[in-house]
Amino acid sequence: MEEPAPKKTRVEEGGTAPAEAEAKPCLSAPSKDKQNGDAEEPIGFVVITNDGSDENIERLITLKNIFGKQLPKMPKEYIVRLVMDRRHYSMALMKGGVAIGGICFRPYLEQAFAEIAFCAITSSEQVKGYGTTLMSNLKNHAKRMGLTHFLTYADNYAIGYFKKQGFSKSLLLPRDRWYGYIKDYDGGTLMECAIHPHVDHTKKKGG
Repeated sequence: MEEPAPKKTRVEEGGTAPAEAEAKPCLSAPSKDKQNGDAEEPIGFVVITNDGSDENIERLITLKNIFGKQLPKMPKEYIVRLVMDRRHYSMALMKGGVAIGGICFRPYLEQAFAEIAFCAITSSEQVKGYGTTLMSNLKNHAKRMGLTHFLTYADNYAIGYFKKQGFSKSLLLPRDRWYGYIKDYDGGTLMECAIHPHVDHTKKKGG
């Protein structure tokens, strides 16, 4: 059984059971960030795993470096191990053909939930709303996978971000669905987010 590591998730905007089925990689339609005008390059999203291809290995290494820089308290070897683990997937936020951020997660398909391991945006692209856009696209992808919930251990820096994304400290997912699949982490707060099957999470709510 893997030894526990420190808290895994921090966003700058801001034993375990394997998932037997594979998540299908997907690419969303690009969109533009208009906060700084129409000079911004289009962005897109792709879900990747360590399938041995040069393209995905390069993208995963880029994400590993982003997570390592933005999550300085996380042991570098732990980040590498999870990002490169074939049971984990990463949704990469692509801009100009380069990953500028992402979310690493592990789906438990039979239990219908995923654990979010790492979430970060590179420092030069923060405060543009990309963290919210990334999570919204991941929710839609998880919905297509048949998942109903996200779970994550958030440290004090990340709790505010996750609350904005619909996560709560109140767990409604039955304990037998997740207990024994994810590990407890000292200093982290377990948070949950329900994924609504009939909602397009990329559509902004009115107001």
